[in-house]
Amino acid sequence: MNGQLNVAQITDKQPAPACHFTINCVVEGFPVQLEGQGRADDLRALVARLKAIGAEPPQARPEPTKAAGVPVCPVHNSPMKPSRKPGKFYCAKKADDGEYCREVA
Repeated sequence: MNGQLNVAQITDKQPAPACHFTINCVVEGFPVQLEGQGRADDLRALVARLKAIGAEPPQARPEPTKAAGVPVCPVHNSPMKPSRKPGKFYCAKKADDGEYCREVA
């Protein structure tokens, strides 16, 4: 040695942090939820194995809406407008007193 001490960084020797993942799939018509921890390569291998055995992703569910479509304001008998809150609606008409209608669905 040349008089210098070679020291490896502790971070170089630590294992890569594991991530937590949840996989939802359908195997032969049955919904399955798998949870695990590992690296990204572990996740890729698991997804590849699921595909190999015929697992499929679950069908995307449409965003919930009102059963009859856009609701109608019971006061003004006009279609309500979608709110910023998903699945909620409000009436944008003004009432007789000049204030906006407070009907919501």
